[in-house]
Amino acid sequence: MSVDVLPEDILLKRIAQDDEEAFRIIFDRYKHRFYGAALKMTRSPDLAEETVQEVFLTLWLRRSSLANVKNPASYLLTMAYNNIANQFKKIAREKRIKESMIERTAVSECPTEAILEEKENRQLLHNIICQLPSQQQLIYRLSKQDSLNRHEIAEQLQISPNTVKNHLLKAMKYIKAHFKEALLLLGWFFIHTGNL
Repeated sequence: MSVDVLPEDILLKRIAQDDEEAFRIIFDRYKHRFYGAALKMTRSPDLAEETVQEVFLTLWLRRSSLANVKNPASYLLTMAYNNIANQFKKIAREKRIKESMIERTAVSECPTEAILEEKENRQLLHNIICQLPSQQQLIYRLSKQDSLNRHEIAEQLQISPNTVKNHLLKAMKYIKAHFKEALLLLGWFFIHTGNL
């Protein structure tokens, strides 16, 4: 029997044994369903795509426990919905922190402080971008600073648009995570030292 037509429970057992082909089949079967559900709930193509990647990354990282899954479809859909719920919680938490920081900044009447903060944020972003692998850094700069689209970047670097997309997603994820982490640390520092 061809691997492509195997039922999900068998495929999950194979994934539990590090079978990458079985993983690819599950990915192909569920990616559109997950993307549709995530897009409907988040109304953001980027977030929906990120959610699909997170779900399958989690699936692969937890593959050793998949052999005992009794209802694969239910298990996979629950994973997707839990991930979407976590995204919402994360967004809400970040929004509260951002609003709190904006309120504190608004209290300051000195425009020079706001200019300095913006300059510091730009420098912080620059430092994080410099930490990216060279290919991701180049693609990010071509996309965000030179405003080239995926196909233009692919043509310029002689790589596929999908490769550009993957590098850009990884770069964005890294930048977002590290920028937010740095801002949270700064916020914590100012709150605890009484400088905010």
